[in-house]
Amino acid sequence: MTRRGSARKPVQLSTPPKAVTKTPKQQKMCRSPKFGHLSAESVYTMTSRDFQTDTNAHVEIIAEHLKDISCINFFQAAIMHNKHLFRGRTVLDIGCGVGILSLFAAKAGAAQVYAVDSSNVLDYTKQIVSDNGYADVIHVIKGSIEKIELPVKNVDIIICNWLGYSMLFQAACNLVIYARDKWLKKENGIILPDVAKLFMAAIEDSKSKNDRVEWWNDVYGINMKCVRDFALSEPSFQLVQPKQLLSTQFGIKYLNMHTATKEDLKFRCKYMLEMRRSGYVDGITTYFQVFFTKSHTPMGLSTDPCVWRTHWMQAVFFLDKPVYVNAGELYYGGIEMQSVGPGCDLNNMELGFEMFSGDPSHLQLEAEMHWKLKPHAVIVQDQIEENKSKELNMKEETINNDQHKSKEMEKNLMTNKNVDSPKIFVKIDKDKSPPISPTSVVIGDYTYPCLVMKKSKKMKHAKKG
Repeated sequence: MTRRGSARKPVQLSTPPKAVTKTPKQQKMCRSPKFGHLSAESVYTMTSRDFQTDTNAHVEIIAEHLKDISCINFFQAAIMHNKHLFRGRTVLDIGCGVGILSLFAAKAGAAQVYAVDSSNVLDYTKQIVSDNGYADVIHVIKGSIEKIELPVKNVDIIICNWLGYSMLFQAACNLVIYARDKWLKKENGIILPDVAKLFMAAIEDSKSKNDRVEWWNDVYGINMKCVRDFALSEPSFQLVQPKQLLSTQFGIKYLNMHTATKEDLKFRCKYMLEMRRSGYVDGITTYFQVFFTKSHTPMGLSTDPCVWRTHWMQAVFFLDKPVYVNAGELYYGGIEMQSVGPGCDLNNMELGFEMFSGDPSHLQLEAEMHWKLKPHAVIVQDQIEENKSKELNMKEETINNDQHKSKEMEKNLMTNKNVDSPKIFVKIDKDKSPPISPTSVVIGDYTYPCLVMKKSKKMKHAKKG
């Protein structure tokens, strides 16, 4: 023991610590001439900087896509309900992620499945495939589809979630076209999904426009109008409510992946919208429908505002100034969408739009806009969180309203006033609808259960008084 205040003697080590030496592979991962850092070759050694460039390996991004029930159910149904198409076939899964579609194909009876992805997410994929007992069927290949070589000459089926935001933005259409021309069998080759159609409609959404665009006019008493133009030139990816739709929808692009070329990944067309009600057009929204036409039963998925939400949501392009419209009026014009710069870069696109009213011989220009669609992996994730917070706020408002109504009902009961009984409703999940009991009533999208009080046996022969 040492006295208080006296210095402690250093502990003598029996053996000196060994110097840590890095393998050439580890040294290669540490430095790069551009950033001073190279992306890790394994998801288990990735740093926060690596996840910025490889967002598909991030667990939250993976979960967000897997929790898209509408999308996953569509692919699962299209594969499992068409086992006769997959049994004994060779399948190529482009952008496989954690391999959920590859596993569906293997369960459907595919002989060989080649799961291709350039992300480090494949470290998870290999383990998931092994844990589910399909290591001899599913072969995981890391790399870009344009740079790898498959061990087979041809494949029978290509499966890929090639859809992007507004159908084309950040899509994988060009990768599917490349793989189709190189590996897919010319006769009886199948692409899942194979057909998609893009729609547009006019919407009224002044609240979102004020929050994202007009907010810059006065920021804590400071003029930041110069930023407003940049905010206006970028679309918003959000959930559009059906009540916000002002016009009928109009199909502006049809895409068939069996015959499409890279030139088909841009378009210019005319449109005509009929206004269903009067109001102010704050912008236009785009959404798509996708189909698997080789199925023996119709298989499709829609991302329009009137169906269950998907991770694509809807794209909203705000106008500089709102346009007042009356119900029944026709508005028409042109819309075009194309990639920016040389090549077919679907990660950097632009959209042009013009809207006219009046007689075709005397047109009146109502709006003319130009938007830029830039890479926005983080923006979309923030928008998802924003939409989640909006949903939570709506739930909190509903709870507060219910509590307010219950307090009013208690006051009315105390004063012996006639009060309407509150309606107890449960929202129906369109994908997992619960069996409806005979003591419930369905009105629209809601089930109203009728609460039946059971008689107590003790009170059956109760004494009088």
